[in-house]
Amino acid sequence: MATTTMPTVPALPEADVRAAMHAQQWEVAIGLLAEHDRVLREALESAELSQLSTQPWRELLEQQNALLGDLVVMRDETAAILARMGRERRGALAYRSFAG
Repeated sequence: MATTTMPTVPALPEADVRAAMHAQQWEVAIGLLAEHDRVLREALESAELSQLSTQPWRELLEQQNALLGDLVVMRDETAAILARMGRERRGALAYRSFAG
């Protein structure tokens, strides 16, 4: 009879991901999250889910949601900056053609 081990909840590399995000090292952040995803999937695949304590997994989910929330904020800020740059460029082009 095969025995299943109780998996350890993988630690989210939150500080490292946030540091990479703020340094705009997106490839590093993506790599860290991909590795975390891989380890998390391995832990869940090797577990008898009905026997797991849910609290550590809920805490991990809360950390992931907080990180996702910050990613959404950064995405929205970036979109706003790009939109402003587009408006400024169009305004400069209109001025140049008018002054032209």
